[in-house]
Amino acid sequence: MKKTLILIGLLCAVNANADGLFGAGLKPHPSITLFGQKLSWPIPSLCIGAKAGVIPDVRVSPEGVNLKIPYLSLEIPFPSLTLKVGKGSPSVEVKLGAVKKQKD
Repeated sequence: MKKTLILIGLLCAVNANADGLFGAGLKPHPSITLFGQKLSWPIPSLCIGAKAGVIPDVRVSPEGVNLKIPYLSLEIPFPSLTLKVGKGSPSVEVKLGAVKKQKD
């Protein structure tokens, strides 16, 4: 029991002094942040009906896979990982097939 209390106390102390190292969120995309590295995975979407798709189309990009056929539209986004070394340094976003450097 003492070990558990000490571990919880240390985690709270680290959390109080290290802003942005840990967290989770749902908007704009579901994401989790551990030790300053953020992993986000947008929610897939499925649309069925007359307005879903008229012309067949298939597209694959670093953002995800899109499939449209008459009466069916499916979008499956790929996850992305944002890497950050320190507070003053720029972050790098890694996606499937693409790497993008961001300035903060």
